[in-house]
Parts: sequence; structure tokens; C-alpha cells
Amino acid sequence: MVGGSGLPTTAATRGHGLLRSTLAIPIIAVALTAATGCVYFNALYNANRLFDQGSAEIEDGRVAAGRGNLGASIEKAERIVANKPNSRWADDALRLTTRARILREEWMEAAESAVLLLAYAKTAEDSAEVAGYLGTAKIYLGELAVADSLLSVALEYEDGAKPRSRLLLSRARARAVMDRLGEADLDLREAIELEPDWLEPRIDRVRLLVLSGRGDQAVFWLSSLFNLILNATEEREVVALAQEVVSMSPATGLAALAEVESSNLLRSDRALLIKLRADIEVSIGDSETGKEDYQLAVSIDPDSRSAVDAQVSLASLDVQSAEQVEDLERPQTSLERLYRQPAARGVYSLNRLRDMLIRIEFWVEVGNLGYILAAETARDELNAPLLARTLLLEYANTQPQSLWAPKAILAVLDLTDLDSGAPEAATNGSSAEELRRRLAEDYGDSAYVRALIGGAQSQFTYEELESGLRRQLERLEVLADQEVRARQAAWQ
Repeated sequence: MVGGSGLPTTAATRGHGLLRSTLAIPIIAVALTAATGCVYFNALYNANRLFDQGSAEIEDGRVAAGRGNLGASIEKAERIVANKPNSRWADDALRLTTRARILREEWMEAAESAVLLLAYAKTAEDSAEVAGYLGTAKIYLGELAVADSLLSVALEYEDGAKPRSRLLLSRARARAVMDRLGEADLDLREAIELEPDWLEPRIDRVRLLVLSGRGDQAVFWLSSLFNLILNATEEREVVALAQEVVSMSPATGLAALAEVESSNLLRSDRALLIKLRADIEVSIGDSETGKEDYQLAVSIDPDSRSAVDAQVSLASLDVQSAEQVEDLERPQTSLERLYRQPAARGVYSLNRLRDMLIRIEFWVEVGNLGYILAAETARDELNAPLLARTLLLEYANTQPQSLWAPKAILAVLDLTDLDSGAPEAATNGSSAEELRRRLAEDYGDSAYVRALIGGAQSQFTYEELESGLRRQLERLEVLADQEVRARQAAWQ
């Protein structure tokens, strides 16, 4: 007997064991529940940590790394929702998934996640928050009016500077696509006021100002971006914006790039944009200023791709102004020297121009119909009309009995502006009137002339002459290709 219990020792021991096991059941259950809660709490903590890391990486321009961490965050958060949809962590996990999907620009999945999240909303504020997520996704799914309404609801309840500026930017984009440009501009201006250092609404506003025809304001806003302190991704976005503005409005782009050489951009980007400025100047006929800017681009970053492109453009301008074959020597020498620079490897414009000059040189050396092929290349591919005239007249003067001499003379007349009062030197001493008289007197029975003025057919039809010429020119093209390959092999 132990302790006066009246029970045998073994029975007393069994009784105490039974009591302990009975008490342990609820304790174990509580412990297991707490342990499970810890598991999901830790999972959510890790998902949040990955989300914060991924969003920070995207903001810093490390997009690939950021997307990877956001993807890992989504996996952890979705596992919580799948395993414990009714737990107190499910709504937080679903909210995290929705935000991560938006940052990864997975719009359909983000919309689906937002709809699921709406079921967890308990207050009007909760519903408004979800409306913001869903509205942002709807923009990129093409449901602009729905997006505008949802984002407007979200904005009624959101007063935090950062989340509000994000909602305003999204609504501005929806309204801009719906051609509600004035309202979109108001949203962008408020977003910029809330977050002055955030680049995206500034970029959108430049586009909006150009679309609205407010070029002066667009110039101010775009040029101001060049003086910001930007990370690598942001600078690429600003450079891309400048290129976009130039394509939309060359005059606006030219004005915005007026002082880009003194900006805070990287040297390589300054060279690229100066080269772009030069392209605009040349396109509007200001070749001299364009040449100066091409040279400036080269001096700012001589080893860059932009410097290569600028030097190719300079060579192209020299070719376009050439009158004699000898005038091609300087640009050809420049291109051959440029070809050996590391930054010039694989640059299509360089290879194309260099190869064309080799072909012209080869065809001129061959002579005869080579002059016609060289002239057609100068006219059609190199935009060098003065050189084309010279080559065509050289053929007509050296091969006056050729079946194709009148074709060459007619091509010269096509290249001559009869109302410009150009000097006779432009046609190698032959005026347009003299060339027309020569056609009438010497080639009146040619099919080329008859095709213009009518009359009886000559010995060969126009089609027969053209077909015969093309066959011979094709053979010359094959030989020129062989010459180009031989030159290339010699440079390797």
C-alpha cells in the first residue's frame, strides 16, 4: 500500500499513468496546433522576405534577379493558401502573391489572384485595396474602362504617398490610352508631386506632352531627365525615351537634345544621343552641323559603338557628295581603318557601305557595262546622284554605239533637275538640252527613246534590251561579290 490509497502498488502506478496520459491529450493537441502555426508563420515570413528582396532588386534595375526572388515568394505564399485557405495567414499570403504577380507583369495571374483576395476583404478599405490591384492588371488585359473605375475606387481610400502615386500612374496610363489626355496629365502631375524622385511618371508625362502637341513642355521635361542621377536601368529607359520622342516629333527631340553633351548621362549614352541629334540635323538638310555632331560623338567616346556609327555616317555624307570616283578614296580609306576597330565588328552599316564601295571600284576598273552597274548602285543604294551622273555619262561617252547608251543618257536626264539652273559641270559639260538633242539625233530609233516618244519598233524591243542588260549585269555582280570576299579574307 502506498500513501494510504488503498490500492496495490501496481494498481496505483497504473492509475497515475492513466491520469497523466489523459491530461496530456489536450496539451499535445495545443502543442501541435502551435507548431503548425509556427510553420505557416515562418513560411509567410520567408515569402515576405523574398518579396522585399525581389521588389528592391527590380527597383535597382536587377530585373532578372528580382523576378526570380518574386517567383520564389509566390511559390511559398501559394502553398500557404492551398494548405490552409481558412487560416489567419491566407489573406496575407494571397495579397503577397497578387503584388508579386503585378511586379512580374503577369497580368492574367495577378487578376485571378486579386479576385480570390477579394473574398477575404472584411472592410471597405480592404475591398478598395484589392480594387487597386485588380484595376492595375485590367489595364494590361485591355479592359481600360473597368480599370479606370477600379483604380478610382482605390484612390478614394488611399492616402499614403507611395501607394497612391502607384495608383495614379496606373490610372493615368488607362486614361491616356482612352484618349483622356487631360485627366491623365492631372494624375501624372499628382504622382510626381507625391514622389518627385520616381522616374516612371516623369517618363509617361513626356510621352503625354508630345502626344498632346505640347512640344515646349516636353522639351523641358525630357531635357531635365538627362541631369538626374540614374541607375543603369533608369538611364536606359531615359535614352529609349529620347529615341522614342525623336521618332514621334523630330523637332521636339532635337530641341531636347540641344545640350545633352553636358548632361549627367554616361559618356557612352551622351555619344549615342549626340549621334542621334546629328541624324536629325542631316535629315532636315543641315549637313554641316550634323558633321560637327558626328565628330563630337566620336570625340566623347571614341571606342564606342556610337562612335563607329557616327564615323560611318560621316563616310556616307562624303559618298553622297562625291562627283568623281576619286572622291570615294577618302571615305573608303576611313572605312577600312574603322573596320579594324573592335567596336566595329559586325556593324552592318559599316560592312554594307564598305562592300558597296569595293563593288563600285571593281566595276569602274572593269569598265564598259560596269559603269552602269556602278551608277545604279551610287544612285539607288548610296544616294550619290552626282557620282551616278558622272558614271552614266562616262559609259555613254566611251560606248556611244552601245545599245544601252541611250538608256544611260535618259537616266542622266532623270537625275537632272531641269528647273534648278544647275551648272553644266553637274552633267560633265553636257546640259540637259544637249543631252535631249543627242538622244533625238543619234538614238532616235532606239527602243528606249521609242518607249518615251512612240513610233515604230527598232531592231530590239525594250523588253529584249532590258533582259539582255540584266543578264550581263548579273554576271558583273557575281564577279564583284568574289572581289569583296577576297578583300575580306585579306583583312582577316
